[in-house]
Amino acid sequence: MFQKIKPKRISDEIYLQIRDLILNGELKPGQKLPPERDLAESMSVSRPSLREALNKLVAQGYLEQVQGGGTYVKSITATSIDNAIEEFVKRDDAIFDLMEVRKILETWAAYAAAERASEKEINNMFEFLEEMRIAKEHGQIGYISDTNFHFAISHATHNVLLVHVMNNIYQWIERVSYEIRSRMHNKPDSHELLFRHHTDIFNAIKSKDPNLAYGKMLVHMNYIEQELERIFNKGKQKESLEDS
Repeated sequence: MFQKIKPKRISDEIYLQIRDLILNGELKPGQKLPPERDLAESMSVSRPSLREALNKLVAQGYLEQVQGGGTYVKSITATSIDNAIEEFVKRDDAIFDLMEVRKILETWAAYAAAERASEKEINNMFEFLEEMRIAKEHGQIGYISDTNFHFAISHATHNVLLVHVMNNIYQWIERVSYEIRSRMHNKPDSHELLFRHHTDIFNAIKSKDPNLAYGKMLVHMNYIEQELERIFNKGKQKESLEDS
């Protein structure tokens, strides 16, 4: 009936601690771990024990080791989503399906962030908003700051699974931002409108008004969706004229 209690090996303790930090969101997708020497010292363990734990975490898909570049936290949804994404991207209407998913996830994220965001997370959003403002004033596209602003909101939901899912579609969110902003390069009014959208979302989250944050994000998502339809329909019309 009873079984002997076996003491855990040091490498197992290390594995469990790092795994739990990933699962509870304290270590985020894409985050780089400290160098092996520093990590072993901070955990008061030997480097061989640490290396054994890291190898196990890599094998199970929690971490990714880049040759000469260090060890990074991997998205816990990466394996299941990556396979589907590989086929998904071949479709012509993939970007519109993405926008539908974004609309669902990001309106809820704005709502939840307005309820849960810490002062540090709100300050982080503001930094990306400022980067967008500076880019706008210098005639730059600013799509990276745009993307990072949306990710800062997802982090502020404190929903670990959402953060990992958003991390998996990061390249698509970045692409959408680039497609929209690059075509507005010579349209200051359009860039101003985008900046106002983000400012409205930020102010609603900062003021802790979930319903307002949801509504402002929905306005923004609807606008982006309309712009994508205009951009891609125009492209299809152009292709039709060239073929005829």
